[in-house]
Amino acid sequence: MDKKNGKEFGLLLLGMGMLFGGLVLFFLRIHVSSRPLLWGLFGYGVGLNGLIFIPFVLGLVLMVVFSKSIWPRILTGLGVLFIVLSIISTMSFDYRGTMFETIMYIIMIFVGGALCLKILIIDDPNRGRDNK
Repeated sequence: MDKKNGKEFGLLLLGMGMLFGGLVLFFLRIHVSSRPLLWGLFGYGVGLNGLIFIPFVLGLVLMVVFSKSIWPRILTGLGVLFIVLSIISTMSFDYRGTMFETIMYIIMIFVGGALCLKILIIDDPNRGRDNK
């Protein structure tokens, strides 16, 4: 390994450390919670209640009874989609960090990502080819 490759490898490790360190520190400051909706999917003030499972369960039963038909599969897929959307719609993300921390995390993430991008993709277009 010559001097240039050693320098590139060191910059790559530095960039990956900055990128992943910034992401970890940023995600440690985010608090995810679930809150009820003001107007739920099937009623007032509910997020995920038992009624949301009716299309899914009905689709499963119809899939057993009418195994060759496509409609039970579509109903089951819609039931799963309703459940996932109901869970996502009740999630709340709260960021609990200062402005200084936020700026430092953004600098770490984007400078680290730029270093990795520079070393891996942009820096040497002839990397990996024989230069004989």
